[in-house]
Amino acid sequence: MNAWKLAPLAWLCLASFSTATLASVLDDGWFGASSPEQRSLAPSQLIEQTGGQRLTPEFDAPDARRLLDLNQAVHMAVNRHPSIADAIATLAQQGDGIAMARSGYYPQVKLGVGRGDTTQNGTSQTASLSVSQLLYDFGKVAGSVDGAEAQSRRQQALVLKQIDLISRQTAEATIDLHRYRLLGRIADEQVKAMERVYAMTQDRAGAGVTSRSDPIQALARVDAARASQLQIRSQYNQAQERLRTLVGGPVSGEITALSDDQAARVDLARRLDASILPDVLAAEAERQAAEAQLRVAKADRMPTLTIDASSTKALSGDNPNTYERHGSDNSISLNLTSTLYQGGGLRAQVRAATNAVEASRQRIEDARLSASDQMRRMREQIIGNRARLGVLGSRKRNLDESRELYREQYKLGTRSILDLLNTEQEYYQALSDEEMVRHDLWLGLVGLVDAQGRNREFYGLNYTTVQGMEVLP
Repeated sequence: MNAWKLAPLAWLCLASFSTATLASVLDDGWFGASSPEQRSLAPSQLIEQTGGQRLTPEFDAPDARRLLDLNQAVHMAVNRHPSIADAIATLAQQGDGIAMARSGYYPQVKLGVGRGDTTQNGTSQTASLSVSQLLYDFGKVAGSVDGAEAQSRRQQALVLKQIDLISRQTAEATIDLHRYRLLGRIADEQVKAMERVYAMTQDRAGAGVTSRSDPIQALARVDAARASQLQIRSQYNQAQERLRTLVGGPVSGEITALSDDQAARVDLARRLDASILPDVLAAEAERQAAEAQLRVAKADRMPTLTIDASSTKALSGDNPNTYERHGSDNSISLNLTSTLYQGGGLRAQVRAATNAVEASRQRIEDARLSASDQMRRMREQIIGNRARLGVLGSRKRNLDESRELYREQYKLGTRSILDLLNTEQEYYQALSDEEMVRHDLWLGLVGLVDAQGRNREFYGLNYTTVQGMEVLP
């Protein structure tokens, strides 16, 4: 049966597609209307359709009985956080992109089998084999390889950036948990101190030495101290859950924040080396990728030289090229191909690549400026908090002496209950302020280390393996 004999059958099939059928197809949304599944959102259906499972997170929980220090918390977090695993998987994907780009240097081999009908020779089945080898392309493939390698370097920088981000977040969470643990202890002591004052006022009021208003005022301060205690306990629980999310399990044992030795390693006078910052490294890689894209865009204007060989064999019937029964047709040729016109597409591609190069240069400057700004702000925060610590220490000592003196004077009846309550409250407020400023100082040191790009060195991550990736300076 030749092609002309197939024509009546084709017209018959087309006629069977009735007007009613066409209307039904149009009503069902052939031209853009969505199915009922596309007009609803059902997470349970998505789980089934994507093959997902409802999983309960399983944590490799730290031993709650042992001491957990800041560096240990950081190591635990970076070795389990999914965002780092995601970045590493993307890096592996970029490596495959390099291999794909390099494949342009190698021969391209194609094998095919076809069946066709011709009016002259009837039906025939043919097998074809073709090989094409690039000889010279003015840098098209080389530019693609350079671009893929630059994208891989960019992803390496993003992996480092994610490690630094999780490191800083974990350090901040550890410091915050340590902060609220100490503030909670201060709040407990304040409640006990106010309760002792309240008991003393009750005894003196019962003996008729003071008025009944003294116990009422003292009880109000006890309630205020208890309210503050509950607030701090809530903040502590929130900080605990935050650190639990990062390290992968409950944190109920003792923790230590920034040690004095580790804090002393932070150099405030150290100059910023922007070249080691992950954001700058990523922006530099983007610039290299953009420049490679520009080279490819310019090379696309030039011809491509290839050597091509092909062979066609008729498995049945006549070879459509030679008209021989079961015949073969072999050829080899040297081809020079070039795109003459694409509606302005080549010029637009060059302009886009040029703009991408300029944009990447500005991103480099923006990353350097942001790091410099963060470093200066953190340095000033550290200097200010260190000065405040000295003043708060002196204030705490003076208030401690005052409250002891006021307590004795109240017992002698020469000092009012309001003076004693105010002194007690100010003393514990001074304790809280001192701890707040000390932990703010530690957060400033952590922020400065991050701005300097020294997170991995500071937390001992260099020369270790993070989720299968070796981290080096």
